[in-house]
Amino acid sequence: MPAGRPGKLIAAGSGLCLTLAACSAGGGAAQARPSPPARSASHPPPTVMQPPSAPPAVALQITPAPYQLPWPIAREVVLARGGDLLIAGGLTQRSATTGAMFLLDPVTGRVRRAGLLARPTQDAAAALVSGQAYVFGGSAAASVADVQALSASGTTATAGQLPEPRSGASAVTLGGSAYLIGGYDGASLETPVLATTDGRRFRAVATLPVPVRYPAVAGVGKTIWVFGGQTPSGLTDAVQRVSLATGRAAVVGHLPDPASGAVAFMLGGRVYVAGGRVQRGSGPVTSNGVLAFDPTRDAVTAAGQLPVPAANAAVGVLAGTAYLIGGNDGQRQVPTVTRLRLTAAPAAGGAVPGGPVLASAPWLGPAHGPGHLAPHSDPSALPGDILIADNWNNRLLIVDPQGRIRWQFPRPGDLGRGQSFLLPDDAFFTPDGRDIVATEEEDSVISVIDIARHKIVYRYGTPGVPGSTDNHVANPDDAMMMPGGTIISADIENCRLLLLSPPSHRPYRVIGRTGVCAHDPPHLFTSPNGAFPATNGDYLVTEINGDWASEIGRHGRLSWSTHPPGVAYPSDTNEVYPGRYLTADYSARGQVVEFGSRGRLLWRFGGLNHPSLALPLPNGDVLVNDDYNDRVIVIDPAAHRIVWQYGHTGRPGTAPGYLNDPDGVDLTPPDSMLISHAGTMGRP
Repeated sequence: MPAGRPGKLIAAGSGLCLTLAACSAGGGAAQARPSPPARSASHPPPTVMQPPSAPPAVALQITPAPYQLPWPIAREVVLARGGDLLIAGGLTQRSATTGAMFLLDPVTGRVRRAGLLARPTQDAAAALVSGQAYVFGGSAAASVADVQALSASGTTATAGQLPEPRSGASAVTLGGSAYLIGGYDGASLETPVLATTDGRRFRAVATLPVPVRYPAVAGVGKTIWVFGGQTPSGLTDAVQRVSLATGRAAVVGHLPDPASGAVAFMLGGRVYVAGGRVQRGSGPVTSNGVLAFDPTRDAVTAAGQLPVPAANAAVGVLAGTAYLIGGNDGQRQVPTVTRLRLTAAPAAGGAVPGGPVLASAPWLGPAHGPGHLAPHSDPSALPGDILIADNWNNRLLIVDPQGRIRWQFPRPGDLGRGQSFLLPDDAFFTPDGRDIVATEEEDSVISVIDIARHKIVYRYGTPGVPGSTDNHVANPDDAMMMPGGTIISADIENCRLLLLSPPSHRPYRVIGRTGVCAHDPPHLFTSPNGAFPATNGDYLVTEINGDWASEIGRHGRLSWSTHPPGVAYPSDTNEVYPGRYLTADYSARGQVVEFGSRGRLLWRFGGLNHPSLALPLPNGDVLVNDDYNDRVIVIDPAAHRIVWQYGHTGRPGTAPGYLNDPDGVDLTPPDSMLISHAGTMGRP
């Protein structure tokens, strides 16, 4: 979060200061809240999307895995093998065809080598037949007809040949047969649907009315559905149904947009189609959309959004969870893994069986009465409850998607004798979901709060006394607890990052040099206001003076450093996914900006008033605390509008539905920042 409000001094080694208005003494007790600046006429109030009429009985939960692959990959094949996912072939980050195979434990993210294909390939199809894994065709320099059999020991052998070369085909296993659909032989598209039981002998069982390559394919029983694909005249929106009982295929429906390179999978008897390249407007774009297909009506509806747009990815299903692996985000191959699984739709209280820990925690207040949301807010925009640091109201709140307060700290009697809890500007759940770490920035203290007991169980810093010696900080910001219990926090005015090991009140480690403020990460920092974990174990550090965002590795390696484009006051840069980053612009012309590691603007949403934190949501939306507008909002980047709001715009208050300078947010577990990153969060 920022180091203060307009008129607040930010210390610098040269004695200079960064201000939004003027330099004055900083820290200490709260002052009267400055009047929020008038909104510029060039930033009209954003419109709000109308909510859906009724939620479905079953919801598709889409979350990024708390790890990523060791390397980017696209156009690969994925098969379930035991409790692992076998990933074979594909296109590497440098666009080279690979024959590497490796096994991914989808729970832990552990990856181990599993051998090499006999022939490196991309754009192949793969299937399991009677426990035997086969890779069909694919291409390197040209389409090939090889059928490769993969053994459990990691060796491969050519099992047979397809009737003709095929690349860009898809495969599905039904009963004891594998079915090969679509593809390209190097000269034309293939229309026969082939079946095999041994990888050597093939028979045509149907003919596609629309020849395609790169289709998404799913099947059950005696029916195969084929979604989109590339035709000789471009992308198609056709949904084709192949009846194995009759040997006939027909077009039975249409996708919302022509698409190619998507994936299809089945969960709970339902068919879903995710990602791909879709034709919109003047050209194709990479999609993050997930569609649900109703085979009883041959109808397609929206089911959610991927956190990472992906085309030419691969998918595997294990234990009721689909794992979308790799792909291309429109610019390059990515190493991301996305989990998709079915849950019961949120009930009135926002609880999801099997979902956030907090939804069933006995210390949560009962959900009752009407919610307090802005008109037309859509509760389904949130995966669960959210934690809000309500700064000028001196409190923390947990609010459910319907806008009801479920938990609050402090209540009367929560604070011990002589304790205070003033101006919380940030708050994050710990990796076990039992505590909250809050920074009382302008009171110079970091607090750990036991959620169930409503008690402060650890403090670092001397309330109201800024400093740099043991048990002192000056404008501490964004304190987060690592899985091992160590706390990392930006200590803004001391120009350093602190590592703390409760219950000690002496720093475990200081990163930077206390009181020496200069931009030379990771050796020196100039007013750092956040250190957020990335999915590769690195940390993203934001520096106020100079407007820097940098990625720093666990071993003191600087990966990159850049200026977020067009940002006057960067705050709390964090990762949307590898190569794409999100920052808030804490200024009167406030905005949220997504950018690349070289400073290229990717997306911008303006019209805000001193927003200090923006977090990506699992569905692709963005959660923002819009501080001086006294509200927390959810922005749909695709629609470019606000779809959920708690708080009355520009009207501070303490009653339900009101906030006063909300300065921090987090999702409740298991979607909280530190639980999502627990699998990869390293110690800098």
